[in-house]
Amino acid sequence: MMKQLHSYFIKPIVIVVISCVAIIQAFAAVPDLPGAATVTTDKSVEIEANYLYYDKQTDLYHAQGGVVVRQEGLELRADKAVLNQAANEFEAWGDVLLRDKTDYLACRYLKFNYQDQIGSIRDGRIFIKEKNYYITGERIQKLGPNEYDVENATLTTCDAERAAWLIRSRKVHVKEGGYGIVDDAVFVVKNVPILYLPKGVFPVNTNRQTGFLLPGIGYSDKDGVIVKAAFFWAINRSNDLTLYPEYYSERGIKFGADYRYVINERASGDIRASFISDKLVDDHPEDYKDADKERWSFGAHHFQTLKIGTTLKADVNLVSDNEYLEDFPDTFSGNFIDELENVDSKTDTYLRSLAIASHSWERYNVTATGRYYQSLLRENDDETLQLLPEVTFAALNQPVFNADWLFWRLDSNYSHFWRREGETGHRVDVNPSLSMSLKLGAFEIIPFLELRETWYQVSDRENGKSDGSESRETMAAGIEIKSVAERVYACDWWGMDRVLHTLEPTLLYRYVPDVDQDDLPDFDQFDYLPEESNVSWGLVSRLVGRYPKLGNLDQYDYHEWFKFQIGQSYSFIDVADGLRFLEDDQHASNFFTQMEVKSRDGGLYMKFENRFDPYENANELMAALFSTSNQRGSSLSLEYRYERNTAELCTGVARLPLASWLDIYGSIRYSIEDSHIWETIYGFNYHPQCWSLDFSVDEERDPYDLSFRLLLSLNGLGGLGSN
Repeated sequence: MMKQLHSYFIKPIVIVVISCVAIIQAFAAVPDLPGAATVTTDKSVEIEANYLYYDKQTDLYHAQGGVVVRQEGLELRADKAVLNQAANEFEAWGDVLLRDKTDYLACRYLKFNYQDQIGSIRDGRIFIKEKNYYITGERIQKLGPNEYDVENATLTTCDAERAAWLIRSRKVHVKEGGYGIVDDAVFVVKNVPILYLPKGVFPVNTNRQTGFLLPGIGYSDKDGVIVKAAFFWAINRSNDLTLYPEYYSERGIKFGADYRYVINERASGDIRASFISDKLVDDHPEDYKDADKERWSFGAHHFQTLKIGTTLKADVNLVSDNEYLEDFPDTFSGNFIDELENVDSKTDTYLRSLAIASHSWERYNVTATGRYYQSLLRENDDETLQLLPEVTFAALNQPVFNADWLFWRLDSNYSHFWRREGETGHRVDVNPSLSMSLKLGAFEIIPFLELRETWYQVSDRENGKSDGSESRETMAAGIEIKSVAERVYACDWWGMDRVLHTLEPTLLYRYVPDVDQDDLPDFDQFDYLPEESNVSWGLVSRLVGRYPKLGNLDQYDYHEWFKFQIGQSYSFIDVADGLRFLEDDQHASNFFTQMEVKSRDGGLYMKFENRFDPYENANELMAALFSTSNQRGSSLSLEYRYERNTAELCTGVARLPLASWLDIYGSIRYSIEDSHIWETIYGFNYHPQCWSLDFSVDEERDPYDLSFRLLLSLNGLGGLGSN
C-alpha cells in the first residue's frame, strides 16, 4: 500500500523549484529597503515584508516579518527568508507555506539550491487536491534532479486532524524514472497498527501503481466464508495484470487473472481466466451432474480499427459447466459487489462468443462474423448449432440512373451452419429490391418489389454423407403510405423555447406468395418464409423540445421527451406465421402500444408496453418501468412484467442517502403468480470523508442461499472491484 507514496512527492518538489527560481529573480531586483516594503519587479513578482534589505558585504537578501511572494498563481508565505546569490541557495523559516491554485506545501524550514536542485525540508506537510492526499515527512531530502528521501513519512486522504487511517513509513527513497523503495511501512487505523510491510519496491512516474488492492470478505450458506483479494501489476504504460485469489471455505481457492493491453490508439482488449478445484462437486454430485471438480472460465475481448477503416471485434465467453455462472455470477463482470446487476444470471440459456470483421463504404457494407454458442442447459454442445462463419454484403438504397424517385437495394448473405452431431450445411441468400418514392400532397407513397433466391448445401455429420442441394425462389411486393404532421409551440419550460409535436401515421400492405419449403433444412427462422397477404397500420407521436445553447442563441440542442406508438396487423389469408398470427384462423394480430417518457437530465424515465389479444380478450404482455434519480444520489426503479401463461413479476431497486455519509439500498424480485419472493438484497454504504464500508445481504429462495458481503475502500487507495 505504501507503493503509492512516491507519486505524491514529485509535484510539490517541482513547485518548490519553480517558486524558488521566481523568488530569486525577484530578490535580485530589490534595492536596500529597511523597514516595511512592497516591491513588484519587472518579472511581475510581488514581494511583501515588514523588513526587507540587501547586505552588499555578504551578498544576501533578507526578508523578515509577514514575508509574502506572489507570481502567476504561486504564493509563498514565511516568517523569515534569505537568498544567497553566491551559493545559489534560498532559505525560509517559521510558518512556511507554498501554494499554487490547488495544492500546498507547509513546513518549518526550507533550504534549496536551485542550481544543483538539492535541498531539504523539515517537518513538511504536502496537500495534493486532485486526490485529497496529505503527505508528511520529518525530513525530506532532495538528492538531485530526480531523487529524494523522505524520513518518518505518513500518507492519508483524511481531512480530520486525527486521521481515520494512514500509512506510516520509516523511510521512502524515490528515484524518478526508476524505482522507489519503502522501508518499514505500517497501515494504521485509528492509531492501531493493522498491517506491516518490511520493504516494498514500486515504479516511479506512472499513474497506475503496482500493489495489493484491499480485500473483501463475505459469507454464504453454500460457499461458506468468502475472502477476496487482488494484486495489481502495472507492467508498463500499455499492459497490466490483475491476479484475483479468492478463498471459499466450502469450495477451496479460486484463482483468477485479468490481463489488459493497449496496442495503439486503435487497438485494445483484455483476457480473463479463472480456475478452481471445487470440493462441492465431490461433496454434492447430485447438484453437479455435468461438472467435473476442476472448473474454469475464460473470457477475451478485443477491439481494433485498421487504418483502412476495417473494424475488428472479438468477444469470447466460455465456462467449464452449466452451473459455473450460477455459482460465480460475477465471472465476466469484474465487480465484487454487483448483486443489483446480477439478479438475472440464472436465466441465461446460452453463452455467446463471436468474432466480427466489418468494413463500410459510403453506400456499401461487408461483414464477416463467426458465432459460437455454449448451451447452459444441455450436457454438451454436440448438437448446438454454430454459425461459422456468416458473411453479409449490403448495398444501401441507391438511385437508379440518378433518379430521385427510384431506388435499388441489395442484401446478400452466406452462412455456414456447423455442429458435431446432426444436420449441417451452407446457405446463400440473395435479396435485391426495388422501390419508388412518390409524393402526393402530405403523403409519401412507396411501392416496392423484392426478389429472393436461397440456395442450400446440406449434409449429416452422423453418416458423413451429403444430402444434396436445395433452393427456394420467392418474392415480396407491397406498398407503404406514410406522412408526418407536425406543429411547433412557443414555450418557456425547463429551458425550452420551442416544443415540436408530431403525428406520424403509416399504412403498409405486403404480399408474399406460398412456395414449397418442405424439403428445406431448419437452421433458423429464415429457413421458413410464411405466405403473406396482410396490411399493417401504425401511429407514432412525439414531443421534442428545443434548447438554445448558452452564449450562442443561433445554435440549439434537442431532446425527445415523449414517444407514443400504436399498431396492429391484419391478414387476409388463413396462415399462421408464428410471430404476429399465431393460429390459422386468427386474422388480426395483437394490438400493440408503447409509450416512453424521459427527462433531459436522465432523472426520470418511464416506459409502458402492452400487447392485447383481441380473440382471447386478454393481455398477452404488459410491462411497465419507472425509474427516477437525483443529484443527491437517491434512486428508485420499479418494474412490472406480465406474460400470459409464463410469469408475472415485480422488481424494485432503490438507493436512499440518509446522510452525506450513509446510504441504504436494496432490491426485491417478487412473483405475483406464485405469491413468492425470489430474491431480496439489502445493505448499506457507510462513506465518511476518506473511506467507505459497504455491507450487503443477499437472500435467494430457490434454491435457498443466504450470503453476506463486505467491502472496505480507502479513498485514494481503492478497494477490490473498483476500476
